Amino acid sequence: IEPEHDLKGWRKVGEDITEVLECEPARLYVRRIIRPRYVKEQENGDSVFSQSALPSHLPFPKSIASASLAAQMIISKFVDHIPIHRFIKQFERQDVYLKNTTLIDLQKKVADKLTPLFELLSQKIKKSNYLQMDESTIKVMGTGKKGKAHQGYMWYYLDPKEKILSIHYANGRDRKYLKEHLGDFKGYAQTDGYKGYDYFENTTAITHLNCWAHARRYFFKAYKGGYKPASEVVNLISKLYELEKTFQPDTKAEEIQLEREKYATPIINKLFQWAKEQKVLPKTDIGVAITYFLNHEKGLREYLKNGELLIDNNPIENKIRPLAIGRKNYMFAGNEQGAAQIAMFYSFFATAKMHDVEPYQWLKNTLEIIDDYPINTIEELLPVK
Repeated sequence: IEPEHDLKGWRKVGEDITEVLECEPARLYVRRIIRPRYVKEQENGDSVFSQSALPSHLPFPKSIASASLAAQMIISKFVDHIPIHRFIKQFERQDVYLKNTTLIDLQKKVADKLTPLFELLSQKIKKSNYLQMDESTIKVMGTGKKGKAHQGYMWYYLDPKEKILSIHYANGRDRKYLKEHLGDFKGYAQTDGYKGYDYFENTTAITHLNCWAHARRYFFKAYKGGYKPASEVVNLISKLYELEKTFQPDTKAEEIQLEREKYATPIINKLFQWAKEQKVLPKTDIGVAITYFLNHEKGLREYLKNGELLIDNNPIENKIRPLAIGRKNYMFAGNEQGAAQIAMFYSFFATAKMHDVEPYQWLKNTLEIIDDYPINTIEELLPVK
């Protein structure tokens, strides 16, 4: 911006630059792809037609939706937690009118495209040797009595070392779903105290370990409820966590195991000795805490034996938060197929986040190329680095 007065006789000695961050709302436009049709008459009188095929980067040839529109809709719902009806309202401000059923159908088409990739992700989970597991609820319409909403479950399976997550929908919380989802999994399974996970105690292929964060919560609740001696337990468990904070990402598993053996084992021995000496009513907060603690002694000690194992299940609990936020916005899944789609999308986007992969660009690019991608190298399309 130059001064308004006459600059004759003036000499420029420098300049000031002011940067202002502007915002241009998402812009919708129609891209027209014109494909001429040709005909050629043959000597025998027949006619031959010729026309170029649609570009392969159009994932939905019979739909007006591009990969970019589909990706934006999916990201808005499952990453930004924007319900479809609000997404529609955003477009209406640009005089673009989309039906709710159109976008629900588009969500299904995207899920169908990504299903082979999700199956591969699930196979990788089964081949892991250390998984954290948890479950959360979701309301599903039309599956209960008289068409009412049914409470379904999302089962979470996280490989904290490889940073991949697989979520599976099931209409119940029975341990049979663990068998369905895990197949021939062998290794360590870290869980909370839900009885369904006792299934792991009956198989030699899986070593079951528990979560110290859950144990601490019970004692903290007892302390807050007035049982002051529980503060000593909470403080001792905090010392276990202080030890964990001293380990760096590149600390070798062998070193971690030795440090835990030296410093954590005496603390844990003291904790269990204290718990066994207490005489409390079983239904009080402290009684519940001690019962939980003693019932899971074996699983709580297990992390001491292997430096690659984590002290708690917090990483997978953090992965449930997007579903919790989503439930507040879209309230329920329309049917069990929709619930399975929700599980798939949250699996991909949680995995992408753990690998610092930008979700919109990943989804858009994947939709554009997955149809032509060699099936034997499709693993390259997973949102991992």
